[in-house]
Amino acid sequence: MKRMLLGLSLILCLVMTGCSAKNDAVLTTEGIADAVAKATDFAELVAADEKYLEKYLLIEAADLASWSWQRDSSRVTPEMILVLEVKPEADQAAIKQAVQEYHDEQIFQYRDYQPDQVYKLENAKVLQNGAFIVLAVSPDAAKVNTALGNGWK
Repeated sequence: MKRMLLGLSLILCLVMTGCSAKNDAVLTTEGIADAVAKATDFAELVAADEKYLEKYLLIEAADLASWSWQRDSSRVTPEMILVLEVKPEADQAAIKQAVQEYHDEQIFQYRDYQPDQVYKLENAKVLQNGAFIVLAVSPDAAKVNTALGNGWK
């Protein structure tokens, strides 16, 4: 009887282990930015300086564990890849809202500046997965969303 219970327990453990959720992919700002960059053809992007976080997003770098912001070098297009990893003690909702407000302001500005580029902004969404917030403005938002995978809201 004890052998049978031991055998059943072992089988149950193996089954439960096989069914458990696995998260082999560890998210990093660089990894996310690279996946997005490879998903579609962006304009030539250059890294933005830290001062742009405060100037345009009104976000302090001290609230972020890491970040990556690449923008169109010519600024003719709104194309960009913004990835923020928010520190646990920082207000994630406020930072996501700041990114959303920046995104909305870009749509407003590009309506007059480059109306043919507005569709890129309108198709882009501010997405969050845990501590990570992403805004990727690209020619093909569907490819970016596919590259990001599940878990982004």
